[in-house]
Amino acid sequence: KNATICTILAAAGQQRSRMLATLYKDERCQQLSCFNILEKMYLDRLIKRTELTEFETLLQAHQKALTADGSTILEHAVIEHNLLAASKLYNNITFEGLGALLEIAPNKAERIASRMITEERMTGHIDQIDSVVHFETRQMLDTWDKQIQSLCFQVNSVIDKITTKEPEWLNKTMEAQMVS
Repeated sequence: KNATICTILAAAGQQRSRMLATLYKDERCQQLSCFNILEKMYLDRLIKRTELTEFETLLQAHQKALTADGSTILEHAVIEHNLLAASKLYNNITFEGLGALLEIAPNKAERIASRMITEERMTGHIDQIDSVVHFETRQMLDTWDKQIQSLCFQVNSVIDKITTKEPEWLNKTMEAQMVS
């Protein structure tokens, strides 16, 4: 229970994401009253303030402390989480829209986004002239697809060369594969 609470309150980032994954898969955590918040954080879903009332009752006094900007540790953690979740939903968003989504003032939303980008906990850039945050997704699947496609082309090229140089060997090998 304590590990779950501390992970939920932790600053958004890779380390917290790993902890969320571990706790989400742990059967014991599924019985906890705070599992719904853990699940939403793990699945990168937006969390509204109204959903936090039950979770707040589980917090100890020191966990209810106020941060320098006047928000609680929980509010700060949820705002950062929601910002990361928004970065997966949107390519870009205005400060006004981001503030409304995060349920905070637009200038505070800009400040938090700027800090998370600077700390490399989120990828993107801020266009202050147009008042827009541009989120950058890591193109891992596109890169993976291109690498697989390249490998397939190379394999086909090798097969074509074998076909022209050693057609009899290729036919015997293919027949042997079909029989096995």
